Amino acid sequence: MSRASTKVLRRWEWSYPSKPVHLEILSHEVANSQRPPLLFVHGLSHGAWCWQENWMAAAAERGYSSYAVSLRGHGGSGGTQQIKRTLIRDYVHDVLQAVTTLPSPPVLIAHSLGALVAQRVLPRYPFRAGVLLTPIPAGGIPSSTLAGARRRPAALAKIVVGATLPLGADDLFADLPDSKAREYVSRLGPESPWAQYAMMRPERVGPINAPLLVVGAEEDALVDAADVTRCAKALDADLMWVPAGHDVMLDGPWRQTLDVVLDWVDTAAPEGEAPLPGANEILALRL
Repeated sequence: MSRASTKVLRRWEWSYPSKPVHLEILSHEVANSQRPPLLFVHGLSHGAWCWQENWMAAAAERGYSSYAVSLRGHGGSGGTQQIKRTLIRDYVHDVLQAVTTLPSPPVLIAHSLGALVAQRVLPRYPFRAGVLLTPIPAGGIPSSTLAGARRRPAALAKIVVGATLPLGADDLFADLPDSKAREYVSRLGPESPWAQYAMMRPERVGPINAPLLVVGAEEDALVDAADVTRCAKALDADLMWVPAGHDVMLDGPWRQTLDVVLDWVDTAAPEGEAPLPGANEILALRL
């Protein structure tokens, strides 16, 4: 890996750092596992709980320790009162802070808005691999925005005025009992308006040296297939499709999706010790 391309913090982030907050990090560890740990990052309005429902225990069955972070203002993390002032770079800071708590460089697995955060994090640290689930591309979501404007113009208008995008069961799930879908929707929280604006603003990301997989959902009602394909092409990533709705980790076929992801991880990030980050990278992360 080229050390010159791994810039953990940018110069202006040293001058105007994100304010630290308490981060909720859920864990499901496997004793003596030689597989790389998994770090899960949730999407818009969700929290670490969405990974704990199904994927973390199932990943342990396959020998993977896993950790899930709630970004500030979400789940059990601090920063709820400041959510309307939270920037996407604050979420980047949270993920980098979570990385410092792990026993070794992880595979970063991120969903939706979390995948947009991951595209900004992946160039900054030697992750074993990255998996972007139903991702918001760093290049923007023109196809999804157009489709959303046609299907739910009022919801799109709420984003424009700074309100949280309203999400219902039909937006997130394609094959889930109504009672369970309503339960999950009831657990969604407010989202940063600045993070929502970032979804629609194209931005270039730095070179990513880790192997990458993009996973699209065939029945996704939020992120258009064209945007998913464009994301994979821009990152030169592998692309796979699963028969699920947007919330692939909660929807009915969640185990099938997890198997697709872990089968790929088995090959892209095999068992064994990974090269540790350099001392300067560790110092920068902890600061």
